[in-house]
Amino acid sequence: MAFPLQDVTVPELKELCQAMWDWKLCGNCQQDIKERSCPPRRCSGVDNCPWGQRSERLGPFFDFYRGVTGSYVPDFFGEEDQALRGHRDLFDIIRLTRRCGFTVLRTLCMHQYFATRLGDVDSQTMVPESDQGRAFDLAARVLTMTNLDSADSQGFLNQTGGGDEEGIGFSPPAVRGSIACLQIALAEIFPSRIHPSLQAGDPQATVIKNGLTAEMLRRVAGIRIERTDNLRDHLRLDSTAGVVQVFHLTSVLREHLLATKPTGSDEDSSYETLPCLPRELALETLYTIQLIFPPGGNSQAMLRTLVSKQGFDPDSLRFGTALFELSRHERERALCFPVWGTRLMDLYDEIENPKPRGRLDVWLERRSKSRHIMLATAVGIFTAVILGLLSLCVSIFQTWIAWQEWKESAAGR
Repeated sequence: MAFPLQDVTVPELKELCQAMWDWKLCGNCQQDIKERSCPPRRCSGVDNCPWGQRSERLGPFFDFYRGVTGSYVPDFFGEEDQALRGHRDLFDIIRLTRRCGFTVLRTLCMHQYFATRLGDVDSQTMVPESDQGRAFDLAARVLTMTNLDSADSQGFLNQTGGGDEEGIGFSPPAVRGSIACLQIALAEIFPSRIHPSLQAGDPQATVIKNGLTAEMLRRVAGIRIERTDNLRDHLRLDSTAGVVQVFHLTSVLREHLLATKPTGSDEDSSYETLPCLPRELALETLYTIQLIFPPGGNSQAMLRTLVSKQGFDPDSLRFGTALFELSRHERERALCFPVWGTRLMDLYDEIENPKPRGRLDVWLERRSKSRHIMLATAVGIFTAVILGLLSLCVSIFQTWIAWQEWKESAAGR
């Protein structure tokens, strides 16, 4: 089959939620997954089934999933020669990645998965290594909402240095060969760099945060907002085009936070699987969105327009994160903006010193450069001298006319 992931059924979406967030589904939903029921059974709602309660909110994420998986094409089309024969293979890789792929070498995870699936350690060579890598990259893309692919198509195994085009204002991951694991890649893509101007002790911090709104970006800086499904592009500013990208799938961030929030009294309890995203990264991203779109006012109206006309996740209109926080300390750490602080300050600098983008603004800006100041001064002095000479000539002429009139008047007497 040329596109084994082209179509996805409702039972498969239910299994996807199980694989990513350990959803405890009701009996009808579990039966759907087991029997691949079509049409799916009605969710019974027993035991507060998360599918019945939250699946509608995840509609934009399901659309994203269809988009990133539907175009997958295996290297070979034999049943045992392709890394992903269907969505369930991808779900198995997602579970394996959550269980050990964040800390275990990715090559070992790939070896373990394909050897187990094919039943023979040596038979895993039937699946091309490039196809194996793309399958694990696709699982990481869905798990982290981050495009980890590099230019050489080797995924996050062989990413090498660059510039802000790859990272969050810093160098991208320098992950090499067999030492690569997803935890290292995420740590390199989203480094922690505290920006002093956004900290509580800085007297300008409140002013900066209050000024970083969508309304100010549009009205003062002339910047328009576009949505992105790639978390690494969140708050990326293209000052030339006057565009800033905002990660909009807040429903996924909230699910990640719920999946890693202990249900018991012991907040330090261990998990069988690791979180899809670092909790602080998910929480901080939510805070940045709420910072740019504060409740009430024109910024919130802009967000409603983005939801209705540009496909932003409707969940982004929900305000508040208390339900998803572990403690006040976790909230305070996230509000230091260790990951997104630099990009927030880039946006604030654009508000404080807006770059001219209209034709008239660009024309005026070009002629206000420092190299034109001396020329403008010289022209001003020259113009003043000419005007002075003309004024002197006019005065002399007026005096001569008055003298002639006086002579004629005296002769007539």
